[in-house]
Parts: sequence; structure tokens; C-alpha cells
Amino acid sequence: MRKQFTMTQKSTIIILLILMTAGLSGAAERALRVAYPAPAGAFLPLWAAQDAGIFKKHGLTVELIAVGSSTRGVAAMASGDLDILAGGGSSGVTSQLQGYTDIALFANVIQSFLFSVMVQPAITDVSQLRGKRMGVTRFGGTLDFVARQYIKRHGMEPGKDVSFVQIGAMPDIVVAIATGAIESGVVGIPQNFLAKKHGLRELADLSESGSRYALAAFVAKRSFLSENHELTVRFLKSQVEAIHYLKTRPKEGMEILKRYTRIDAPDILKPAYDIHIKLFPRVPEIFPEDLKLVLEEVALTHPKAKTANPASFIDGRAAKDVIASGFVEQLYR
Repeated sequence: MRKQFTMTQKSTIIILLILMTAGLSGAAERALRVAYPAPAGAFLPLWAAQDAGIFKKHGLTVELIAVGSSTRGVAAMASGDLDILAGGGSSGVTSQLQGYTDIALFANVIQSFLFSVMVQPAITDVSQLRGKRMGVTRFGGTLDFVARQYIKRHGMEPGKDVSFVQIGAMPDIVVAIATGAIESGVVGIPQNFLAKKHGLRELADLSESGSRYALAAFVAKRSFLSENHELTVRFLKSQVEAIHYLKTRPKEGMEILKRYTRIDAPDILKPAYDIHIKLFPRVPEIFPEDLKLVLEEVALTHPKAKTANPASFIDGRAAKDVIASGFVEQLYR
């Protein structure tokens, strides 16, 4: 005999189905919104975690967003449109110094400069830069700071012994050196490899300078990190696993780098991949030492940075929990 449902029972079932559907829909819609400023190799672990299914393996649905600049990313985070920003070290520090205290740096995948000093072929020693011109993208930017640090470290006075020229984009710096408009310049990857193809000399690989610098720091609201600690731990585990994937699966990793950066030249793609893999740490932990030069850079426009405590900008709880979990040792055994 077929069971008959009363109107009340039918209504109850319909309500339960609606609630269940709404719950599933809400869970599916709420992705972790993660941004990066530009298609640079420093963000390769993010792309690998997405494309290789590592985020999903750790129970995360992640929406990756190319936001254009770290300054724009911090603004989007402040308005609640982003959860995590990669590559926001100096912007995150600047925001805190300007009074936006609900923000912290909680990870970092590149702990050094990732730039090269490129020069005309006739220049073989840094002393030959005296009286010459050095190109930077813009005055007050990171490349300008890095270039001045390099000159000071070699006993010369920036602006006096070596003059600086604001060129614009990094490819334009390469062209300016190649055509003789300037004698030297600081560029990133892959522009350094393109410069070599133009016959220019790499006078210094600044990733080997020993300077610590939070080049690719992860930033989030302190309130987000506190309220979503377990989620943040899973996010960092996904980055740890993505770095392991990239170190052990170079063929797949280079395909991912090629797809996101649109670099299609093997003689540029492979060295660009290799240098990033060499610099990626097993755990993307951030340390106060990584922020000392960042603060020195920020101090050029925000004097309060001169007396700031680097540790005050960091929330390292999630990274410490990842390490304590034994996850890293299991992955690399």
C-alpha cells in the first residue's frame, strides 16, 4: 500500500530540501579569494596548487585573481573583496604604518632580491659604473631602492658617483642599455635572460647577494587569520606541497610557468624556472630579518618605518603549526 504524505509532511520535506540546497550552494560559492599582482614566477606555487589540484586536495576552493598591483590588492582586502594577497610585503608594511593595523604578513616564498644588474658588454667590474648612468623603472620604487643599495654596498654614493635614470618598464631598460642610452640597469626575471640574448652582460645576480628581503610575502587581515586559523594552515600546507611538486615535477612545473607567464622560449623558460625553484623554501615562513630591508625601503617615504619593529608586522602562527604538524617531513621523506 502506497504511503500518503500529509500537506504538513510535504511542506517539511520541501523546507528541508531548500535549506540543504542553500547550504550546499553557499559552501560551493564561498571560495577563498587569493590575489597576486603580476604574472611573475614568484607566484608559481599558487598556480601549481591550483592547476595540479593541490588546493582541492586540502579541501580548499580557491579563486586566483591577477590584481595588477600590490597596492590595489591591499585596498581590495581592506574593502573585503580579497582574503589573501601574495606579493604584498612593502604594501602591507606601508598600510600598517599608515594606521591600517588589521593586516599582517604571514608567509613568504622568496626571501631575497630576485633582480640582476645588467650592463654593456665592455663593463666587467662594478668600479666601472662610476660616472655612468643606471636605469630603474621609477624613482622611489623597489628597483630604484635595490639599485641604490647595490651602489652603496660597493662604496659609491648613489646620485653622485652613479646617476640614476627613470626609464619605465623593465624591457625598456634592456633596450636603453643595448642602444647606449644608459650603461647599466636593474631588471628582474625574465628580462635578465632577454638582456643576455641582446648581448648584455650580467654584472651581478642579486639573488646571490646574501640580502634578505620579503619579495613575495603573503598578506591577510589579522582578523581573518584569527577567525580562519585552520583554513590558513591548510592554505599554507597547499603551498608547501606545491613547492614540493615544483621541485620534483619540473616538466609539469615549466608547463604551468609557461601558461601563466606566456613565456614560450625554452632558453628563457628553463633558467627562469630553475632560479625560482632554487629560491623557494620548503616552508614559506616569514621572519623579522626578511623585513629589515623592506622597512628601510618604506622609510624613504614613511619615516616611521625607521624605528618600527619588524616582528610587529608578522603573524606566524599558521606557519609554525604547519611545521609542528610534521607535514613537511612526511612530504620530503
